[in-house]
This record gives sequence, structure tokens and C-alpha cells, in this order.
Amino acid sequence: MKLILEKYSKEQVKKASQIKALFFDVDGVLTDGKIVYDESGKEIKRFNVKDGQIVAYLKKSGIVVGAISGRESATTAKRAAELKFDFCHQGIVDKAQVVQKLAKHYDIKLKDIAYIGDDVNDAGVFEIVGMPVCPADTFDYIKARVMLVTKVKGGQGVLREVADLILAAKGEFDKVLK
Repeated sequence: MKLILEKYSKEQVKKASQIKALFFDVDGVLTDGKIVYDESGKEIKRFNVKDGQIVAYLKKSGIVVGAISGRESATTAKRAAELKFDFCHQGIVDKAQVVQKLAKHYDIKLKDIAYIGDDVNDAGVFEIVGMPVCPADTFDYIKARVMLVTKVKGGQGVLREVADLILAAKGEFDKVLK
């Protein structure tokens, strides 16, 4: 869809059209990065419903979708299960190694993977994937390592923005609207 694609460079649109998998961090990407604990110690996170809405359309278009988080969280696991991610790996120290294993598992070339991250533990992944992405509100030294900085901040629809771009670049977005 032209309205979506006109916000991006030709290089970004071309790369998005080649994406076969969309992997992402959780805290700071799907959430605003804030972690709240209630009085009993239960973790509370806020996820954006717009991110969740698009996951089924990505999967219908043949895109592998999954989370790779450095933290372990029952809340994250619940959200991943609810949205039927293809995988949700938590407590990951070396995210680049996990991305390489997932590429082999799904028989996808690293250049055909988009990855959204927001901090230093994502930098190694940025170096190996075809389309590294970060949210608008991350550090400048992270922004300098990616192909795309989203217009929105973490927790405000980052996954949705990237998914819309990928689906539009592949000519699949009209199916979403129908």
C-alpha cells in the first residue's frame, strides 16, 4: 500500500519485500521497557494490542514470527502463547547465536530476517541479519547500527510498524484490509 511505503526509502522497501522472518526483543520493543512489580512481586508489563493484531497476518503470509528476550518472564510467555508466536526464547545471553540456530531450523537465510531490538544485547544480531530495526526511543549508538529506526517508541506499536512495512512491501497488505 502506497500510504505505508512512502514513509520509507527504496532500500528499506526492497529489503522488507525479501523478509521471511521477523524476530524481536520484548522489553523496550513490544513494551515501553518499564517493568512494574505489584505488592506480591508479580510482574506487570503493558503490551500494545496493535502489535498483537498483525501477528496472524504475518503468519498467514508465511512470515516466521518470534521473540528472543534476555529476560525470563511468565508475562512474556503468556503474551507469546496468546498471539501464537512460532517461538518465544527467554533468558538468552547470546541472541546472535540463537538467531543463527533459528535460521537453520526454519531454513531461512540470515539476510532474509528482520530483527527489532533496542539495546546492547541486540547489537550482535544487528550485524548478522538483513534488516536490523530499532524503536525511535533507543540510544543513538544503537540507532547507528540499524537499517530502520521506527517512527514510534517501544511499546507504542513498533512491531506493527515493521510488520505493516513488510506486508506492504510484499504486496500482502491489501489482504489485511479485506
